[in-house]
Amino acid sequence: MAAFLPFELITEILTKLPVKSLHRFKCVSKSWNSIITSSKFIKQHLHQTLISNTNTNTHIIISTNSIVSSAISTVKFRFHIVNHPLDHLPNRSPGNITGSVHGVFLLVDSSTKTLCLFNPSNKTQRLVPHSPSRKPASPSPKLAFVFKLVEVFGFGYDDNTDDYKVVRLAQWELFGYFDREASVYSMRNDSWESVNDETVSYTLQETSAIAVDSTLWFVMISNNSDSVLKCFDLRTNTFWLVDFPELDRDSGKNIFMTLRSLRDCVCLLVSYRNKNRVFLHADVWEMNESKWVKLFKIRKNEIRERCMFLRLVTYSKDMKSVLIEVDCDWHGWYDLVTKKFRRVSVQGLEAVDAPYVAYPYVETLVSVENNKVVSKMEGTWPKKTIKKNDFLSSGFKLKL
Repeated sequence: MAAFLPFELITEILTKLPVKSLHRFKCVSKSWNSIITSSKFIKQHLHQTLISNTNTNTHIIISTNSIVSSAISTVKFRFHIVNHPLDHLPNRSPGNITGSVHGVFLLVDSSTKTLCLFNPSNKTQRLVPHSPSRKPASPSPKLAFVFKLVEVFGFGYDDNTDDYKVVRLAQWELFGYFDREASVYSMRNDSWESVNDETVSYTLQETSAIAVDSTLWFVMISNNSDSVLKCFDLRTNTFWLVDFPELDRDSGKNIFMTLRSLRDCVCLLVSYRNKNRVFLHADVWEMNESKWVKLFKIRKNEIRERCMFLRLVTYSKDMKSVLIEVDCDWHGWYDLVTKKFRRVSVQGLEAVDAPYVAYPYVETLVSVENNKVVSKMEGTWPKKTIKKNDFLSSGFKLKL
């Protein structure tokens, strides 16, 4: 057996290892640490991770008063507490997760108006500066009833510039005066810029945007209660509108819609409820080649428990089941073949208060620290430099 493996082979092996193992292996030697922390390796490891988890995710995260995470299992979720990056803020509200890309989350604290990018896999974080705004000054308490501000954030990845971006959409109304604005934060430039929005005016729905293929999708509502999707291309900074599929608008039914990104596609789950908001059934749609395609229907008798609405989370590894969140309170696997629903056992959710929303993700090395913006794939490998005082390189043997 050769005394040393070729440098390129070591690197190839490392790209296939999970994040937790790579964090440990940084201590093997300075050369290994240089490889694992290099921009090129981080990009290659991300690419390998996304390929091996093409249709599904491996973890879910929940954020309310605390942040907890669990590996996805078909039987039981075992959640563990993740250090909250905004714990140092006084009087902070429960942090809401607004979007996830490549294992990085955008946390929004409504009380302090703080935005934070956070990767729970490597514990890196970045506070996003406040967006400059031209909205009118906050009215006095006596005028609060005539002032309405809606603010929605989205988080996505621009594959043209290899940049992670935050988009802020805001609308306000005061004494009949109505206006709106849009701005984009670039992590690479660490700055905001205003963008034009020439689409027809609709009211923002205060829900998180989803990101699919460098495009953010926002839910909008018109004056006659019809809904549309407002899309924003992170590559060109342009907006356009997309209609929802043909829905059952029976006057006796109440509709609750949620968006998710599954299989790199926009997926819509429409929960139909009676006048008392008790769940009747749900339709799941997917945007395929600019057209809505109905994937499947979930019926009330298949859930077997009284509820109000459902939310998609992710697919199972074999694509035969889908993880469903029920009333932002519990989860179950819906078998697409047998049409049966099985509730998932959980452990470690004591620190989290319902209602909550679970977000799926894959563990990555992507860093969001100010001096750690991941660069493009172009470049050279770090030179293999082993000094005499690198005792780990010369005196430590790793058993795999």
